[in-house]
Amino acid sequence: MSTYATGHGPINDKGGELFYTDSGPVPGSTDYKTIIIFHGSAFTGHTFHRLLPMAAANNLRLVIPNRRDYAGSTKYHDDDLQSLREGKREFLESLGLETITFLAWYVKTYGIPKLSADRKSGGLVTIGWSLGASTPLAMLAYPEIIPKELYSVIEPYYKQMVFYDAPHLAFGYDQPPEGYNPFTDPDLKSPEEVFANFGVWVSSYYDHPDLASRTPKGLDFSKRGPKISLDNMTPEDMKDNFDGAAAGRMEFPMYVA
Repeated sequence: MSTYATGHGPINDKGGELFYTDSGPVPGSTDYKTIIIFHGSAFTGHTFHRLLPMAAANNLRLVIPNRRDYAGSTKYHDDDLQSLREGKREFLESLGLETITFLAWYVKTYGIPKLSADRKSGGLVTIGWSLGASTPLAMLAYPEIIPKELYSVIEPYYKQMVFYDAPHLAFGYDQPPEGYNPFTDPDLKSPEEVFANFGVWVSSYYDHPDLASRTPKGLDFSKRGPKISLDNMTPEDMKDNFDGAAAGRMEFPMYVA
């Protein structure tokens, strides 16, 4: 079984770090593309590790951090989490600064290929999955608080930001009233039941009746779909891929505020 490099990258001048796994440079390539994937709520960066063996064959370098509070990365202080739950701008400003600090450190440390003149090869792409979309988005949301020198570091590399199944919270929207909220389901009587149900709901596949309508009414809001990714995970997979404690401490309170 192949092994991949792991490490910690700085996010601030207070000793904060993100743990990450890195597929490494593509042998023989001078124009590979680097993709940094930020995972979502409860499911850790390990969820994407099955992509690592496919990276080099596609001229890609994959970097998969664990976001703050998740395994190996610096935990938030209680006052940080209070700011998050109160919806204070300061939390997102700090998140944006930490994100670009990590990216700037990474490109300088590893000397990855810059984005080509035609923007077709090399460079850096960030992907935010689910609520993880708010992590890279924050660094563009508040440009006035990010030092210009950090932008200048990543500008020759940065190609695009990809949002993968980003929820309403990542963009500051209220949840549609028509939707199902697994965190306020009256049938769930304990935090353990909420965590278990969330894993089933968020990993379900749905056959939505009318996606073309571009409205919530065109979606299937069943509690569970006919196909569930969790059904394919062993207990060992769940130990690596799912961190309900981190999500419960940091993110779930936002859904029920």
